[in-house]
Amino acid sequence: MLTWAIVPVKRLSEAKSSLSEIFGPEQRQRFVLAMLADVLNAVQQAHAVSGAVVVSPDKKVLDFARLHGAVDIAEPGLGLNGALKLAIEHVVGQGATSVFIIPGDLPLLKGADIENLTAMATAERDVVIAPSKANGTNALFLRPPDLIDLRFGGESFPLHVREAIQAGVRPRIYRSPTVATDIDEPADLLILKTLGLGTRTHDFLVSLNQR
Repeated sequence: MLTWAIVPVKRLSEAKSSLSEIFGPEQRQRFVLAMLADVLNAVQQAHAVSGAVVVSPDKKVLDFARLHGAVDIAEPGLGLNGALKLAIEHVVGQGATSVFIIPGDLPLLKGADIENLTAMATAERDVVIAPSKANGTNALFLRPPDLIDLRFGGESFPLHVREAIQAGVRPRIYRSPTVATDIDEPADLLILKTLGLGTRTHDFLVSLNQR
């Protein structure tokens, strides 16, 4: 079994606008890249994953991804689910038999989370979903990679559950605070400051306070 991780990232100028009252535009870009570095580091620690792809319309993100050991795929304005489909087609061409889709804003993600989640998939056709704190989807494991239609965006967790059931698969649910905590609101930064010691994202926040 060959599993690839796929990480979609927005254009930096559009990312994390919900934090604009706290961070300026340049700081938001650095913040997003710090979180991406933490996600890619977790992927690299997971022996269950053979490689990582970052799909984004932003050249700076793609350059950053290459420097951190990921394959970069330029997304030509397809939207989130279209971009993921493009990345899935690419990794299937590289021999992937399963994919692990995760957003780039999970700085608390651990390699152990990825190992534990992928270990839950034991069948030839399998779906494992990790919900976000807002009922979205913060991790989705699919075997085979095109088993279901993707419904990322908003409260996608129940939609992915429904897609799995319609495909004849009973989805397995992985719950973990480190996977559920995506950083979208100012209140999330307090969680990150408390639990994110040792991450690039935590270091970034500390560096702001030292100025």
